Amino acid sequence: MKVHENKIFLKTIDLGHSNVNLRNDGIIQVNCQDNVEIDAKESEEMVQAIGELSGGKKALVLGIAGYNTTATSEARNHSASQEGIKFTLADAFVINSLAQKIIGNFYLGFHKPGVPTKVFDDTDKAVEWLKGHL
Repeated sequence: MKVHENKIFLKTIDLGHSNVNLRNDGIIQVNCQDNVEIDAKESEEMVQAIGELSGGKKALVLGIAGYNTTATSEARNHSASQEGIKFTLADAFVINSLAQKIIGNFYLGFHKPGVPTKVFDDTDKAVEWLKGHL
């Protein structure tokens, strides 16, 4: 029997396009809304919220894509930059479509983020992988 941890959010910042949450296990979980295009501005807002919730320290970040959510090239560039990863120890992205998988794999191969980053289709596996980077 697999016991699922209680994922209570201790604090949430609502950015409109996404919610950035501090989980009770210390992971920062970013839930993107459905049918949203994330651009550099939104990516910057997410980084600022991650920094606020982590107390300015590097944290494990779990990104959950909404349905039909995409990220522009500018957002991917920002996300992979030193500015974009300044509060990130490791990034796990949970996707829910083939299109998001293609974009995620392109992000890993082309943008080459400066922290361990992986794309998953299962949240529990993503959390398990993140916890291996503590």
